[in-house]
Amino acid sequence: MLKGILIAVSEALLLEQTLTRENLPWVEIKRQETADFLMALERLGAEKGEVLCLVETDREEKIALDLGFFCVGYLNPALPEERLNGCRILLEGFQEIDKSFLQNVHTRALGLPVLIAETKRLLIREMTLSDLDQINALYREEPSVTLSPELALDRREEEEKIKAYIAYMYGLYQFGMWVVIEKKSRKMIGRAGFGIADYLDLTEIDMGYLIGKKYRRQGYGEEACRAALSYGRQVLDFPGVSAYIDQENAGSLRLIEKLGFRQERSFDYRERHLCRYYLEFER
Repeated sequence: MLKGILIAVSEALLLEQTLTRENLPWVEIKRQETADFLMALERLGAEKGEVLCLVETDREEKIALDLGFFCVGYLNPALPEERLNGCRILLEGFQEIDKSFLQNVHTRALGLPVLIAETKRLLIREMTLSDLDQINALYREEPSVTLSPELALDRREEEEKIKAYIAYMYGLYQFGMWVVIEKKSRKMIGRAGFGIADYLDLTEIDMGYLIGKKYRRQGYGEEACRAALSYGRQVLDFPGVSAYIDQENAGSLRLIEKLGFRQERSFDYRERHLCRYYLEFER
């Protein structure tokens, strides 16, 4: 559990105000010395693995990493020469940074999946390496569905791609394709989430989903998609999302329209006939 933030950056007043309002303890580090980092940790009353350290220089980063802290970097425009290559994530500002965001960064730093949503029957969370075999089995059930983009043929390559996907998609974009767990059985029954689509002459966020054959026609797809859409609207603040559906997939066409998407156009893409749907979120 995240117990606090060590702040070793300038111009962090907005963040400090947010953390104070949301009751997440923080301590400012005013000097770039090892002893100052340790004193700040002691003031928080936490262990090294229970905090995030916010830095803006390579020297601060090295001190924090050598001490065993998880680092978050701030790209201060006044310090363009600083690289911060060892940070978990790099921030350009603090306008949208809050307790929930930092808790998710910390959870990923611990190697744990972030819980995205919980419904009456389902848990939706980020995937981990331990999910690899179940994900492979899920996609092999449906030969007509393109293999998950983070999967390859070689086992080692698959694991490296999943690690990169977790770091890049979840860490940088804060979204991706998640796994869907049935609460009663604790089994993975599908996937749902968001990706970045570039089928047409634009790049946009699109929703994807896949439910295992055994669990279809029980409302799981709709339940998972509604939870994902709610997260996209309320947490990620998406203005809307698209969905690209094969014209021959009658079940997915029915579901996407039930969710409120409207068809925008149809087109051919790599020997597939696709429909582009769009859902604009109400504000």
